[in-house]
Amino acid sequence: MKRLKKQNVNRKEFYPQYLKLVNVILPKPLTAKEIEILSAFMELEGDLVESDRFGTQARKLVREKFGFKKHSNIDNYIKYFKRKGILYIDKSDNKLKVIGSIDIPKEEKEVELSFNFTFSDGGNK
Repeated sequence: MKRLKKQNVNRKEFYPQYLKLVNVILPKPLTAKEIEILSAFMELEGDLVESDRFGTQARKLVREKFGFKKHSNIDNYIKYFKRKGILYIDKSDNKLKVIGSIDIPKEEKEVELSFNFTFSDGGNK
């Protein structure tokens, strides 16, 4: 049985929806708030992202968006993302990156997700 849903969205609407969908297949699922925070980082554009998506300036923008008063709030989320295997330190430039399996390159114009489930009981009740 195939079910297909096509939807046109802008990138700001896309990231939270996308992360909610891929969250079901992550080994350590994200909380709703973690999805919001990670989406905010993934939505960032321009030179800031090119130089360091999770650097000090990016963290400041996300912190301001959510009204966090302390640096430690965002730092804790970054730590959670690293523990859950969502972020890693790229040894080539020593910067934090989103794992390739969920990162969406900026030049992508379309994303297609496919899930395939096989019933171990043969589909019988």
